[in-house]
Amino acid sequence: MIPSRADSRGGEKNEVPSRAASEGALVLNLNFSVDKTALIPAFKKRRVYRFSQTISLPGGKGVNVVRALRELGVAAPLAGFAAGHNGAWIEKTLKEKGFKGVVERHGSGESRMCLTVVDGRGCSMDFNEEGPAVPARSQERFMRVFKRKLLPGARLVAVCGRTPAGLKKGFYSGLIRAAAARGCFTAVDLSGGALAEALAAGAEAVKINRDEFSELSGASFSAGRFYSFFRDRLPRGLKTLIVTGGAAATYAASPFGLWRVTPPRLARIKSPVGAGDSFMAGFICGFLRGYDFERTLRLACGAAASDCLSLGPGFIGRAQALAFSRKALVTKIR
Repeated sequence: MIPSRADSRGGEKNEVPSRAASEGALVLNLNFSVDKTALIPAFKKRRVYRFSQTISLPGGKGVNVVRALRELGVAAPLAGFAAGHNGAWIEKTLKEKGFKGVVERHGSGESRMCLTVVDGRGCSMDFNEEGPAVPARSQERFMRVFKRKLLPGARLVAVCGRTPAGLKKGFYSGLIRAAAARGCFTAVDLSGGALAEALAAGAEAVKINRDEFSELSGASFSAGRFYSFFRDRLPRGLKTLIVTGGAAATYAASPFGLWRVTPPRLARIKSPVGAGDSFMAGFICGFLRGYDFERTLRLACGAAASDCLSLGPGFIGRAQALAFSRKALVTKIR
């Protein structure tokens, strides 16, 4: 066990508290990693780069989400699988950093290492291991802990990140259905088979990027295809679909229509890595605070923009995110 800050419109007061307070969110990061980020002047062919300094952090999309949530004032438990010496370091460091939750450690190999190299122009390259297979016994133990200890008191369950090897078919379905049975809102940021499984099981909110939408839908992204896909799944329980576009527009759908979100213009970018995770954090924060859909989208967009100005995923500034949220353009187009 590991003992382990949304937009305001116009003249509204800043309502995001400066200290993290638990509001009933639970984030699952099933494939923990050791994340390293290195900064170089510029990418050049056939050059050897020696890093004098790197940022080393426990990682995975869910960790980045919780890191950003804490800056927005929401403390959320975190849970997932880790293994080996890397897993021990991940668990120890999460505890030292004040993260709460459960790390289910197993003896099958070593938790993955993920390296991000960013140059002075904000261009990045990622080199990510897949990680070890999770033994069946560890999967069963995690599911028991999830149902009995983690779910009680949760209002929202977010499942984010790369799927660990070895997960049995139906694991994601089990998570989504168990959360729904407890009355929890379920949100996912997944890809591939895990995304399809979670969606089929009734995940209520999906946040993905354009490539992931194309993989899921079997067609290249367009606003029309996006909205058609959402309407087809609305009767099956999907309540929110968000497809982020990086520096381009993000599209979001709810039962009440379709929105286009244009991010604020940034004079510079330090690193775009983790911006999508900070977007998810803003969405979760807005949901928990009861903000309307447009205000929630502004907050999410502001958090993502703030992340782009930092080195390391999930690092945002609360005041900066709020300032950017006021500059985001959210337009209802249908």
